[in-house]
Amino acid sequence: MTRTLLHIDAAACAHHDGDSEQAYRRTIAALTALPDGYRIGLVHQRTQDLYEAIPARHHHEPAVRELRDVLAV
Repeated sequence: MTRTLLHIDAAACAHHDGDSEQAYRRTIAALTALPDGYRIGLVHQRTQDLYEAIPARHHHEPAVRELRDVLAV
């Protein structure tokens, strides 16, 4: 789980630096590599924080929709 948190944090930094598409893809890859039972707590919260930082105008983009779907599992 620690490695996953590091990937999510790196993705959040990429998002902050303007590479949002790559940030979403990295986060999706990190989450889907975990068993469902580990996508809770801090992992879920950090991913949710990243998702909430996405401007609404981008919510129609495929990567953002995929991130939302992964969060819903």
